[in-house]
Amino acid sequence: MKKLTSAQRDELIEQFVEIQLDNMDTQSLYDLATEYVTNSFDRLTDSEIKERIESLYDEELYEELVDNVTSHIDPRLASLKTDNLPDVSDNEIDGVTE
Repeated sequence: MKKLTSAQRDELIEQFVEIQLDNMDTQSLYDLATEYVTNSFDRLTDSEIKERIESLYDEELYEELVDNVTSHIDPRLASLKTDNLPDVSDNEIDGVTE
């Protein structure tokens, strides 16, 4: 393998990235951008995420997103079939059988 200078390596990467992106359809570009942005947020602390959202949008959006992820039922739980589970009253759960 030929040894490249730092500038040559940068140029090689730039050219290959251009070729790769030119050959992608819109959905592939969207997927790539989603992965990139998600990975960049994964490296941030919770406070940094809050700061980033508030600097790009506003505090209300951050609060709305927090509310979305903390107040809704997990879709995996919502789709559970409970028809075959026995009916149990709150009293029976607490051990009261009167």
